[in-house]
Amino acid sequence: MESLSVTGEATESPPWEVLIVDDDKSVHQSTRFALDDFVFENRRIELISAYSVKEAQDILRQRGDTAVILLDVVMETENAGLDYVRWVRDELANSRVRIVLRTGQPGYAPELEVVRNFDINDYREKSQMTVGKLTATLYTALRSFRDIVRLEDQSERLQDALVLAEKASKAKTNFLAHVSHEFRTPLNGIIGLSEMIALEALGPVGTKKYKEYAWDIVTSGRHLQEMVERVLRFSESGGSRPMVHEAFDLRALISELSGLATGDQLVKSSTRKDAKKTGSRAGLMLHADREAVQNMLSNLISNAVQHNPSGCKVRVTARPTGEGGLVLTVIDDGVGISPELLEQLNDPLAVPDDPYIAGRGGLGLGLVMTKTLIEAHGGSLEIDSSEESGTRAQLIFPPGSLTKTN
Repeated sequence: MESLSVTGEATESPPWEVLIVDDDKSVHQSTRFALDDFVFENRRIELISAYSVKEAQDILRQRGDTAVILLDVVMETENAGLDYVRWVRDELANSRVRIVLRTGQPGYAPELEVVRNFDINDYREKSQMTVGKLTATLYTALRSFRDIVRLEDQSERLQDALVLAEKASKAKTNFLAHVSHEFRTPLNGIIGLSEMIALEALGPVGTKKYKEYAWDIVTSGRHLQEMVERVLRFSESGGSRPMVHEAFDLRALISELSGLATGDQLVKSSTRKDAKKTGSRAGLMLHADREAVQNMLSNLISNAVQHNPSGCKVRVTARPTGEGGLVLTVIDDGVGISPELLEQLNDPLAVPDDPYIAGRGGLGLGLVMTKTLIEAHGGSLEIDSSEESGTRAQLIFPPGSLTKTN
C-alpha cells in the first residue's frame, strides 16, 4: 500500500481520501501526476494505492472515511473489480464511498450491464480518461460524497434531538403528575377545612372576625386552585395529554357551560343546523376531544363573563359549515381587546395588562391554551374585537368534525 498527499493549497482541514485500486503501477503514477495540484473546497487529497482486491479490502476496513475509489475491473480475475464492488456495498455495507469504475478492457464489463447491475457511481474507459475528465470526475464524486456525509450528520443530529425530545416529554409528564398531586392535595385540605370553620360545622367560632377570615381563606384557596388548574391544563395542552376524539352532543355541553354567568350577566346559546347535512334536531354531534372542547369554551366564556363590566351579554352559537365543519362562536358586547394585545396570543409567557386577556389576577393563559387546543384539532381560533365594541371569538373546526345523527 502506498499513500501520497497531494498538497495543492494545503489547509488545516483533513484531506479527502481517494483509493486507487489497479494492478498496473503506471496507472497509479499517471493518476498521481494528473491530480498533483487538485484541491476541493480548500482541502487537499490523499491518494492511497492498492494493487489487488485483498489489499483494497484491508485498506477500506481500516479507513472508513475513504471518499472515492478509482477502481479497475480486470485484475486477479476478469471480474475482480466487480466482485470488490459487491463486497463494499453488501458485506462491508459501505454506501457512502463513491466508486468510479475505470476499465481498460470494456469488453469484459459492458457499460450498460455494469451500471444496471452494480452499485457504482461512474463508469470510464481508461483510453478516454484525459486529465480534464479525471479531474471533473473526481470533483463530481467528492461533491456527492460531501452531500451524503452532510445528510448522515443531519440525520444523526435529528435522531439525537428526537431522543432528547422524547426524554423531555416523558420528564414533563412525570413532573406534571407530581405537581398535580403535590398542589391539589394540600389545596383541597385548605379549602375544605376553612369551609368547615366558615360554616361553623363543629360549633360557633368565638370571634366573628375569624369567620370572615375563614371565608377569605376559602376564596383565596379557590382562586389559587383555579390558577393551578389553568397552568396544568395549559401544560397538558402542549402535548403531554393525548387527544381522545369521540362523538358527543355539543348542545348538551354548551348548556352545561351556560352556568358560568354570575349576577346580572347573561349567557345565551343558540345552534343552527342544516338538517339535510347533519341529521335530526336531537343533537349536534361533534367528533372531537370533549374535555378539550369544554376547556376551550370555558376559557372563552369565562373571559367574556369575568372580564367585562356588569350587565355584559354573552352569546354562544354553533354553525355547521360545508363538508361537516363547524364554527363555534362566543360573542360579547363588552370592552373588547386592542389589536396590539391580540398579537400577544402567540407568546404564552408575555402576561398582558389587558383585563380581558389577563383578567383580575390571571396569568393570561386562557386564550393561548384555547389556540393551542383548537390547532391540535386541525382547526383555528379567530378573534374579531375592538375596544368598546365587544369581542367575537370563533373556534373553527375542520371538515369532517360533525357526525351525522339519525
